[in-house]
Amino acid sequence: MEFKHYSVLLEETIEHLNIRPDGIYVDGTLGGGGHAYEVCKRLGEHGRLIGIDQDDVALAAAARKLGSLPDELRPHLELVRNNFGNMDEALLSVDVPGVDAFLFDIGVSSVQI
Repeated sequence: MEFKHYSVLLEETIEHLNIRPDGIYVDGTLGGGGHAYEVCKRLGEHGRLIGIDQDDVALAAAARKLGSLPDELRPHLELVRNNFGNMDEALLSVDVPGVDAFLFDIGVSSVQI
């Protein structure tokens, strides 16, 4: 199955995250990686993105999308299979010292329906 998703309010979300090239950002509802992809494009090689999703299909789709970033645009990536409701557990599993911003695209996943 192909994972297709339209990232709502993408430009507005990215603008208001105030992304720092060396920052640490968490996408708590990774999905297909649309928002995360745009965050990663603004992070440098010293930046870090942690993507969390409980759906294996979504994680695989996001891994493909984020893996397509050119090496010079790809920050350190951590994809975690978990639910954003378990945020503490998910972040402890990847040893995160702190986070600059969290992103949650809360809604219905048409892929899962």
